[in-house]
Amino acid sequence: MTRTRRQRKSTATRQGKRWPRVLTGLCLVALLGAFALHSSGYAGALFSGIKGRLEARISGNGPGYGHDIGRGSGPDSTTGNITGETGPGANPGDDEQGHPSFEEPYGEPEAPMDDDELARLSVNELGKVPIIMYHDVQDYEAEWVRSRSNFRNDLERFYDLGYSLVLLSDYLDGNINVPAGRAPLVLTFDDGTRGQFRMIESDEGLIPDPDCAVGILLEFSRTHPEFGHAATFFVNSGNPFGDPSEVEEKFKFLLENGMEIGNHTRSHENLAYASPEVVAREIGSLANEVRAICGYDTVSLALPYGGYPRSTENLLTGTWDGERYENKGILLVGAEPAPSPFSKKFNPLAVPRIRGSQEELDKWLGEFEKYPNGRFVSDGRSDTVTVSEGFEENLDPDRVGDRTVRAYALPASTGGGDTQSE
Repeated sequence: MTRTRRQRKSTATRQGKRWPRVLTGLCLVALLGAFALHSSGYAGALFSGIKGRLEARISGNGPGYGHDIGRGSGPDSTTGNITGETGPGANPGDDEQGHPSFEEPYGEPEAPMDDDELARLSVNELGKVPIIMYHDVQDYEAEWVRSRSNFRNDLERFYDLGYSLVLLSDYLDGNINVPAGRAPLVLTFDDGTRGQFRMIESDEGLIPDPDCAVGILLEFSRTHPEFGHAATFFVNSGNPFGDPSEVEEKFKFLLENGMEIGNHTRSHENLAYASPEVVAREIGSLANEVRAICGYDTVSLALPYGGYPRSTENLLTGTWDGERYENKGILLVGAEPAPSPFSKKFNPLAVPRIRGSQEELDKWLGEFEKYPNGRFVSDGRSDTVTVSEGFEENLDPDRVGDRTVRAYALPASTGGGDTQSE
């Protein structure tokens, strides 16, 4: 088609006055072809495919799930790579081996912002971080159940309030990588229920049910790419997500789509009165099981029922059946927002969460709206920790590590409470 068009234009040029008729004829052919394509139904499919691919690439670590994801196609078969590309650089953010990297999905500012810009964005990397605790997601609301409509409303609310999702493990490491001026938020799900993650058949194979938590979260991130879809799922032994035949596939799907698996003990035992040996068995056997299924090391523990052992021995590290486990954080049942990972108040043995109920979300999100300086707001850079002047002493040097501490001057009129130290 292109070569013919060039030939006709060339002939028209040589012959002088024939080109208007040739151009008119080509336009007529194009219009007839477009009408035929529309009538056949291929036009809709074509533009739908293009739209889907653009959405997947815009979302960075966004969904794009289908037969290329979670179907045993290997670690290089990741979200965004839905065009058949392979090898290093096939996806934005791939490392040299072509494996997905979720550490830098947004990019960082080319140069540090000046004090006025930091103050305008209310940057505060000593502020608190909401870690939300959900259990089941169903079509109704109950004490430990969030309705699907309310869960969707929660995501919209988080986004509108300026939050972006980060993995729990990244929070525990201080790897807060969200756009400048946005606040990190962590989603956690306990118990591995079917309402959290179901798979359904489609023309492309098994995909997440759009009405389960994973499906809802992925769909939301497609249209809100700066929000993301990072989440941590705390599972027990035996039957995570309700179908033992799909455990490996679901674990791999979560990991390949920028989510992670947490430890909720082998049998969901209340550890309040457990001996150190029982603690090691409950944590270590589940860690070993997840590792055997998908090769992944869990790095966080959510205490069943919030039961805290009388001894902290074997909570953070331990050995079971000759294999070692390590937890970077021990999560409590709903309490309050968590301290900044750089704060002296951060305690890996007791990381608080906010229960994902209407009452608790209203309480704590409302608190941040009332006192906005109390929440963590990012400077958009992973190599610096930025706070307002006078609060540097509240940073934990060991937690800050080799990052550069940046202190900036707040305008004299800045209010919102003396909460930077939180």
